[in-house]
Amino acid sequence: MTQPPGPPSGLVTCLFSDIEGSTRIELALGTGPYRDVRERHRELLRDAFAAHGGHEQSTEGDSFFVIFRGAGDAVSAAIDAQRAVAAEAWPPEGVVRVRMGLHTGNVESTGTDVIGYTINRTARIAGVAHGGQILLSDATRALVADDLPHGATLRNLGAHRLKDLREPERLAQLIIDGLPGNFPPLRSLDARPNNLPTQLTTFVGRDRELAETSTLLQTTRVMSLTGPGGTGKTRLSLQIAAAAADDYPDGVWFVALDAVRDPALVASTIARTLGITDNVTRTAVDMLADSIGNGRVLLVLDNFEHVVDAGKDVAELLQRCPSVTCLVTTRIALRISGEQEYPVPGLPAPPDTTRLSEVERLNLPGELREFDVNALGQFEAVRLFIARAMAVRPGFTVTNANAPAVAGITARLHGMPLAIELAAARVKLLTPDQILARLDHHLSVLTAGARDLPERQQTLRGAIAWSYDLLDEGARRVLDRLAVFRGGFDLEMAEGVCGPADEIGGNVVDQIGELVDQSLVRPDEGQEARFGLLETIREFAAELLVSSGEAEAIGDRHASAMLALAQRAAPELSGRDQRSWLERLERDHDNMRAALDWSVARPDAALGARLAFALWRFWQQRGYLNEARARFESLVAQGWELEPEVRARFAEAFGGIAYWQSDETTATRLYDEALELWRQIGDKREIANALFNRSYADMIVIMRGSADRSHLASGRGLLDEALALYRDVGDAGGEGNILWALGSFYYFTADAATAESWYRRSLELHRQAGNRTMEAWSLHMLGLAQLGQRQFDVAGDTARHALSHFYEAGDVSGMILVLDDLAIVAVGTGDSERGGRLWGAARHLQDTTGTALADYVKQNNELFGVPTPKDLLPPDVLERLAADGAAMSLDDAVGYALDAVPGATTGAHAETV
Repeated sequence: MTQPPGPPSGLVTCLFSDIEGSTRIELALGTGPYRDVRERHRELLRDAFAAHGGHEQSTEGDSFFVIFRGAGDAVSAAIDAQRAVAAEAWPPEGVVRVRMGLHTGNVESTGTDVIGYTINRTARIAGVAHGGQILLSDATRALVADDLPHGATLRNLGAHRLKDLREPERLAQLIIDGLPGNFPPLRSLDARPNNLPTQLTTFVGRDRELAETSTLLQTTRVMSLTGPGGTGKTRLSLQIAAAAADDYPDGVWFVALDAVRDPALVASTIARTLGITDNVTRTAVDMLADSIGNGRVLLVLDNFEHVVDAGKDVAELLQRCPSVTCLVTTRIALRISGEQEYPVPGLPAPPDTTRLSEVERLNLPGELREFDVNALGQFEAVRLFIARAMAVRPGFTVTNANAPAVAGITARLHGMPLAIELAAARVKLLTPDQILARLDHHLSVLTAGARDLPERQQTLRGAIAWSYDLLDEGARRVLDRLAVFRGGFDLEMAEGVCGPADEIGGNVVDQIGELVDQSLVRPDEGQEARFGLLETIREFAAELLVSSGEAEAIGDRHASAMLALAQRAAPELSGRDQRSWLERLERDHDNMRAALDWSVARPDAALGARLAFALWRFWQQRGYLNEARARFESLVAQGWELEPEVRARFAEAFGGIAYWQSDETTATRLYDEALELWRQIGDKREIANALFNRSYADMIVIMRGSADRSHLASGRGLLDEALALYRDVGDAGGEGNILWALGSFYYFTADAATAESWYRRSLELHRQAGNRTMEAWSLHMLGLAQLGQRQFDVAGDTARHALSHFYEAGDVSGMILVLDDLAIVAVGTGDSERGGRLWGAARHLQDTTGTALADYVKQNNELFGVPTPKDLLPPDVLERLAADGAAMSLDDAVGYALDAVPGATTGAHAETV
């Protein structure tokens, strides 16, 4: 039967199946023979499913997940599959018995995947069946009861609690003539003594965590799930316990400790939960030990953090009852012998593009750059948001229009289940875009908790306050002060901002260690000795910092620390360690943004101007030109009065951003202003640098092809004056810059051969000075001069050498320009298709980062009559190839450009030019 493309969606019937005892069969037969048995089982089931129109959604190991458009088709397929399996001649040690579960409900297609509670429910139904048994949910039974296939009947099995902890499900067994129909009791929760509470919402995601914790639980006797409030520790613990129920025949008991304040009462609370009566003559631990004895019991001890001193009673109970296991949820590890700590992370969420560096954004897969609906379905945080949103607004769906907002919400909330559930509840009143816009103030939005939750979980504020109240005064003060950091901090920064021990009641490092133990500060897994706060916790602490009256003083400390870091980094951005410094600034970019915001809010004109000047090269090299322009314009709008030196540096930096955005009018005005100020101040080196910058205002006009004699003379005169000044003060690096600019003067007046000689002289000086940035730019322009002479092979080597330098440094703007160079090289060497792809990659990256300066290089190829992909390729072919290039990540584009040479690898070109 032909199926439309993609999985069925809407009201469907799902079927899950797997082989009972597959591990035992593999051990008995051996891996090779078992593989043959499993493959034969797959053939039989696939034939039966396909014959009735089943869509095989996934297969893993010996399991199947199949979707049918009709319940009758699913039942018929299940019957045929069981008959085929029963009729097969299996090896005596490898008789296959397949268990199956069927459930009917709504699923939503995300393109190639499907999501919905129906899927999880079906898997749980199959999970309680026995080999050879077919179980139907009540929804499926109602649809097929009056129209069963010949030789099939139904047997009502009553209501059973499944291991997803939802309300009991009424199940029916399909009885098939000629096949076994009598099975042991179902493996539902009701088969084991327990008090696990029924949950009113679905358990979404956590597949990895469930697998890891289930494995750990088999090898430890006390496992502590740790994490801040709102990460879903309690819900995860319940699901772990439900999944492990078969391993604890003497009971699984959930013990709520949120209302217990005295550690001495923990043991008696456990005893009462197990139905053990108090005895004034004996301790609660004695009574528990006598009652449990050697019984296999799992105790789920929820919210242990505020009674952590009772850990000694837990340890004693474990010692006296050798078959008891404890699963603990807590912000603080118990620190008892044998404890296995498991930090509970947020749910996997899409990347928060507001927190990514420009390089990281450019290297995202295409579907995540555009937030494709199909790609979002892979993230558990998104699936949780959809499930909870549908609960309050049944018609809610994720579309291409709202997908970016849904991705942004779940990313901004770091995958925290409680926060996501509270945000999803707002879908009843707000669109996802409106919710995302309001998440700048998380805690005021996330206040729609279910009334049947504990009070501390009804709002995220309550969950955080519950944790905060357990801190001592010193730790609270440190946490409040850490709220000024955005995007993380290292210990040195924290010590400088939080202050000396006499201010905070102890050593900062020790206090941060306590906050890490309390799950309120988290180590950055990607960086050694770097830490951060979840945004919701940071906002809560920031409110308390304001109420304490310390916000201004701590904000000033933070901004001063960021200015010091930026000023320390600025001169290093062209040296041999430039990549490490660029990455250092990248790590603290959010902190820099916060300091700039603080300079406006304070207001502090000198701080804002100095910080913008110190950062402008970082912004340019890392592809933040659009953001940088907005920052400079915002600072100008303040109407600040600045000291002449600060004003000159600010104008110079703003002019540089305008230059890179090919805004010659603004660049000329700002470079003129900076030059005039430096002449007034009288600093020769700075005057020479300002002349160098100002000459490029004329150079822009030359590049545009509209220069007259006055522009040519002016530009050359500025460079000659600058060269004399640099030689006068003995600045070889500055001299190298002027030689490079003179090369550009000749290049943009169509004298490529003369330009080449100046670029080579500049390259030599910059190599001697160790200026890696200008070495790369000299190579880039040298390659263009060689292209202008149609030396395509030589230019290709030079350009790839430049690209390697820019890539090693993480200089995005430089990479974009050289990709354009190599597109022309490809055309010139007869590989127009490669040229079209590189041209498309460069155009896309140029648009994304605001590096409009690339247009100048493109325009100047016309000076030399050098063909570009746009000149040679038919428009439809160029459009197709350019789309291929635009779909590449930055790393992919660079790798593709360098792979033009057999054996070439990123960053591997020798310095032979």
